[in-house]
Amino acid sequence: MKKSDIWNFWAGKYDKLWVQKYSLKPTRAYILSVISENENDENIKVLDLGCGPGELIEELNNKFNKFDITGVDFSEKMLEVSKKRNPDAKHIQMDVADLYKLNDKFNIIICTHSLPYYKEPEKVMVELNRLLKDDGKIYIGFASGNNFYDKLALSFVKLTTGPANYPSDLKFKQIIKPYLQVENLKIIKEKSFMPRIAIYTLKKVKI
Repeated sequence: MKKSDIWNFWAGKYDKLWVQKYSLKPTRAYILSVISENENDENIKVLDLGCGPGELIEELNNKFNKFDITGVDFSEKMLEVSKKRNPDAKHIQMDVADLYKLNDKFNIIICTHSLPYYKEPEKVMVELNRLLKDDGKIYIGFASGNNFYDKLALSFVKLTTGPANYPSDLKFKQIIKPYLQVENLKIIKEKSFMPRIAIYTLKKVKI
């Protein structure tokens, strides 16, 4: 089964996945809280990379109705759901390997829980550096394989989503260097049985 087939299958069921309560929803809530300072700004361009069925786009639209939001995902079915949910947002079906085709510059780039599925994450960071405005922010959140227990717990997640590489903090910092710099790290762990969720706030490194 192709990876796109897996995510196309989950598109209509994503809202009901068990990880919503302890992983996806807390991640979205944190993202909304840290960008609230831009609440009254106009002309804020946002890129949601791996937007899935558009849950975060919907919440961003509800809170920041002046944002110009673009959602990117490689799953056709996920984008169909997001388009129905967010008719005013721009949607692009694209694999992250093709980010070089985008020419816009963004104030905010968000990537929640899709990083582990990127075949060449280092190349993605090169493109995120290019796409981010000089004073912009990137928020990347993912389940982190930072210790033995986290790796064990994440092995069960893979049964649902297929193959993935969950980086440790050290590995992630190696991936983003020298293109992005860590400004803040938030750890979310709603329940003891859940792996830690690492959410990084990043800024651009001029290269």
